[in-house]
Amino acid sequence: MQKIFFLLPPSEWKKSWGDFDEESVSFSFVKPYNIWSQATEKDLKCKWVRYLEAIELNNNIEDGPFHRAIDRYSWVMYDGIDHSNMTQSGKEFFQENFLIFSGMYGIVRPHDVIWNYKLPIEATWLRHFWQTKITDIFHQVKPDYIINLLPISYQKMIDFSQLTSNLVHINFLTKKADQIVKMTHGVKKIKWEWIKSICEKGIENYNDFWWEVEKKWDEIHVNILYS
Repeated sequence: MQKIFFLLPPSEWKKSWGDFDEESVSFSFVKPYNIWSQATEKDLKCKWVRYLEAIELNNNIEDGPFHRAIDRYSWVMYDGIDHSNMTQSGKEFFQENFLIFSGMYGIVRPHDVIWNYKLPIEATWLRHFWQTKITDIFHQVKPDYIINLLPISYQKMIDFSQLTSNLVHINFLTKKADQIVKMTHGVKKIKWEWIKSICEKGIENYNDFWWEVEKKWDEIHVNILYS
């Protein structure tokens, strides 16, 4: 059985409520207190009252209530995964093989229990804060494959050049005017439906599942780039 990690970004919007009284995470990172406590309006991408609310939210990060990461993150991306309607085996595969990158937590698994927060990865020095720490985790775990589904901003949280795992970048392509081009409109929804399909199949060998999964959408092509 191969160890495969899929790398995902967090959602832009987070639910404010929670079901748990304590935080519970898979990776014991120290949170970037000096960065969030000194964050500017530009760093947090909000102004005036919203900025003050964000600072207060971050400063109360240990107070709870807490929620699982997959329930905390929402909107189009994670709605497409439809986690609540996955089979139990699909949820277990998702928990074991998918990692969500976070400006506050570094990386979390979908069922990790976390606090609501406001800390975009573009905040000053934040990517620098995380890069060595996260890269070291991958050195320790040594996955056979790392499947990169991160936007460029979050890719900078890890030094891919230092990894020994097989690194795979995924692009979603579609046919337009008789040409195969990079998909833009609706790509988030397609991407997360594709992820759900991977989880439900639960295939544990990289070479077994890529083309089978792709057949679900005749008009969509999965472009696989290795490095």
